Amino acid sequence: MNTGLDTIVTAPAAMRPTRVGRFSRVLRCVRATMRGVAVAVVLPATATAAPAPISVPLTDGSGARLHIDSVHGSAQLLAASAAIPLRMNSTLRDALSRSDTALVLGRHRGAAEPDNSLLLFISAPSRPAAPMGYCGAGQEDGLLLLAVRDGALVALDVMMLQSCLHSIAQAVDLADPATAFRPVPAPWLVSFAAMQEDTAVQRCVGIRDERLTVQDDCTAAPRAAP
Repeated sequence: MNTGLDTIVTAPAAMRPTRVGRFSRVLRCVRATMRGVAVAVVLPATATAAPAPISVPLTDGSGARLHIDSVHGSAQLLAASAAIPLRMNSTLRDALSRSDTALVLGRHRGAAEPDNSLLLFISAPSRPAAPMGYCGAGQEDGLLLLAVRDGALVALDVMMLQSCLHSIAQAVDLADPATAFRPVPAPWLVSFAAMQEDTAVQRCVGIRDERLTVQDDCTAAPRAAP
């Protein structure tokens, strides 16, 4: 049963976490009518808990806030005069509603990017329907780059950090994601500590060409993802 994530790009472990851009079951990577309607997280069938709603102000001058309700798999733009529903494809909706953690990271806790994108940490049980079986106690953890585009909330990119189903482990302590990811100055978004050959390395996550990129060198500008 394929309930996990299909890896499409894997760079050397010394450089970056495993990237996942296509997911099993419904989704194929489609950068078509809306640039960036590409990936979403397909996670197992149910979740034991639901994350709190996310509310982040936009910086486009509209004065609106982006409100994401993971429990109901919905999103809205909340303006002074009205609440405007945002479209969301079914795969992204399912991913959000099945997660037990959806946390805004870095400076996006205070506001979205100027292009109305934001970075989330998202986590869900690997196999909640079979807690006594293979990966029954495992988690699927990753970074999800979302954006508001033409009246829709879309997933631009996703980067897996840990996955029981796909044997991905970056040796990142995610017991408390709120403290595991540290805000860093622009153009980077967050950094996290990972183990590489028994040595702790600090990795920085940024955005380049609407994709997530990660580097050990946090002083240089983000390079384009391979």
